[in-house]
Amino acid sequence: MLGRLRTAFLVLIGAAFGAVLGRVILDARRRQEAGLDPMDIDIRRVTVRPQDLVPGIVAALRVNDAPWSWLHIPSPLAAFGVNLGVAAFGGDLAALRQSVERAATGAMGFDPQEMWAHGTWGASSAVVEEDIYHTPDDAFDGHARSE
Repeated sequence: MLGRLRTAFLVLIGAAFGAVLGRVILDARRRQEAGLDPMDIDIRRVTVRPQDLVPGIVAALRVNDAPWSWLHIPSPLAAFGVNLGVAAFGGDLAALRQSVERAATGAMGFDPQEMWAHGTWGASSAVVEEDIYHTPDDAFDGHARSE
């Protein structure tokens, strides 16, 4: 009984610490994008709502279920990691995807600007040339298809 209370307390602390640290990282990234000093963060302005803790608590509860139990991750660490990721990158997944794509294509030696010229890959495929493929914008001439 005392062990479960201790684990629950550590999960709450891990979830809260992950959410706060994620918010600090998010604030630093936004300040850097705005051209301000990313290290000039006022920690007193960081607020955490109860709903910010939920993803970490759910992860901590699920860490003992298969297949996650095979990783042997402690519940407080799961709560911390999930809340850190959700708070730091959860609302900005498009920018995260773009930066990962840019880093991956740069690491492979490709130029991302050249690859995505004109909204498609540099070399056109036969499917695009034969007009079989339609982008979602022009698939139905801007109108929903009637059933």
